[in-house]
Amino acid sequence: MADAVPIEVLHGSLEERVLRYLLEAYPVTTAVLARDLRIPEARLGRVLKGLATRGVVELEELPDKTFVRLLRQDLSFYGYKESQRKRFKRSGGGRGTSKDVEGPMFG
Repeated sequence: MADAVPIEVLHGSLEERVLRYLLEAYPVTTAVLARDLRIPEARLGRVLKGLATRGVVELEELPDKTFVRLLRQDLSFYGYKESQRKRFKRSGGGRGTSKDVEGPMFG
């Protein structure tokens, strides 16, 4: 059997936040997940349906709650982290020293 290709997730995306949370916490409901990530449940629902379509998570719907279960652990997060981004040099803009203003208003 061939090795499974890891699921690629963009660093900094909402999918990454959801998956990292699911790697740490189980079992979790959609309501708790939305509250802890501070996002609307409707938006979370769209993200979870996309992940379920890709076979990464499974949604277990009960009469009063919906549980989220992580099916795959082979996740690959790609993209630049904040610390890896190249800082670019800024020029101009601010004055290095303040100008002393003379005049009748400033004494």
